[in-house]
Amino acid sequence: MKKKHLLAALALMVSSTTFAGGLLTNTNQNVAFLRNPARDAVIAIDGVYSNPAGVAFLPKGFHLSLNWQAAWQKREMISSAPFYGFNQNNKGITENGLTYNKYVGTAFAPIIPSFQAAYVINDKWSVSAQFAVGGGGGKCEFDNGLPMFEQLVGGQMGSTIAGSVPYSYGFNQNLIGEQYFYGIQVGATYKICDKVSVFAGARGIIAKSGYEGAISNITVNGNGASVYATQMNQAIAAAQQFAAAGDLANAQYYQALATKAGTAAAIMSDYNLDCQQSGLGITPILGVDVNLGKLNLAAKYEFRTKIELENESSNTANVDALMPAYADGAKVRSDIPALLTLGAQYSVMDNFRLMGGFHYYFDKDAKGSATNVAHNTWEVTFGTEYDVNKWLTLSCGGQRTKYNFGSDMQDTNFNISSYGLCLGAKAQLCKVLAMNIGYMHSFYGSKEIERGNGITDRYTRKNDVVGISLDFKF
Repeated sequence: MKKKHLLAALALMVSSTTFAGGLLTNTNQNVAFLRNPARDAVIAIDGVYSNPAGVAFLPKGFHLSLNWQAAWQKREMISSAPFYGFNQNNKGITENGLTYNKYVGTAFAPIIPSFQAAYVINDKWSVSAQFAVGGGGGKCEFDNGLPMFEQLVGGQMGSTIAGSVPYSYGFNQNLIGEQYFYGIQVGATYKICDKVSVFAGARGIIAKSGYEGAISNITVNGNGASVYATQMNQAIAAAQQFAAAGDLANAQYYQALATKAGTAAAIMSDYNLDCQQSGLGITPILGVDVNLGKLNLAAKYEFRTKIELENESSNTANVDALMPAYADGAKVRSDIPALLTLGAQYSVMDNFRLMGGFHYYFDKDAKGSATNVAHNTWEVTFGTEYDVNKWLTLSCGGQRTKYNFGSDMQDTNFNISSYGLCLGAKAQLCKVLAMNIGYMHSFYGSKEIERGNGITDRYTRKNDVVGISLDFKF
């Protein structure tokens, strides 16, 4: 039944990444990505994440990149339904005979830190490490709720309890969720010959999630749960009196009224969710780089990360009953899908480079609600870099991400296919220090879902990221 989804939104609001990449994967782990997202075949310190096998071709010595980013995102849902006008608190907007509401979720991550470090030991061996937010990455707040709540209270509860049309309904709601997948990666690179190197490593994932929210003060025709609870008790007393008097017909009638009033009181009771989740996972990683001079080719494969989240919850009993997966002590899966990346970089001139990449996420092989999609996700990247002089590099690029949620897209768990535009620059401040600045804006399309019974939901997003980093080499 629809009421079983009542609080599910809170546990999935930020299941998808706030940044760039797949459903649970953030491929933006260095500011260099913001100025040019085609990093899959670069020979640079940010390659510790994007092309770890290419670390072998860095100059000998120690390399370090310190990064700060900030991201803003809006998730917008425009929903129309024939009963929205019955909401006594929010009548909706009526145009051309249709009543609709706009629901907006905002996510803001002001401080997103990361670092990459590499030490090129000799002509054969290199080691590297990094820390970054590998998935999730922000707090999402829905100030005016979600369409699924409005449709549940206004449609199912209102018509079922009131038993007539038109009717009025009302309710209050507050929804906040946050999720972070912190990644700590270590590995080693070995140069097989002058042109080929390989990488093997692993990333440890520390998953932390927190969800708080409530749906309260549900009313139908101005009556709250307490009114129906009183009606239930009165009907039960009447049924008992008629049964004692031998009047079975009236006893059955009042017992039916008691059941209906009791059901209404239960449905309209407050729902409160307070759930903290934590878990650990390991991602094995393999990579290869082929350096042909002006042309560099690279590939990387990240294995599926199995993550089991354990709950620490202080929910109301009705939430535990409807959503046992979020009860205290319960465990749920939230796997990060396996990822294959392919990249190429070509130096057209000594100071002008072209890059391209391809990412394929094996979503359907991963377990967890966020990975319940019709087809796997893919994306392509392209970029260019131009060295104005030995002190300044200008760059730009783009990314096309294609999600495949199908027609079962929900308010609680949706991603929209997008185009990303990246701009930025690198300044070589001195021999041992460089600075990167970058900006990325994502252009999202929209997806419309017909729910039936005159209900239509349309989804879209907005996303911006800025950042600055300092790169050192010794």
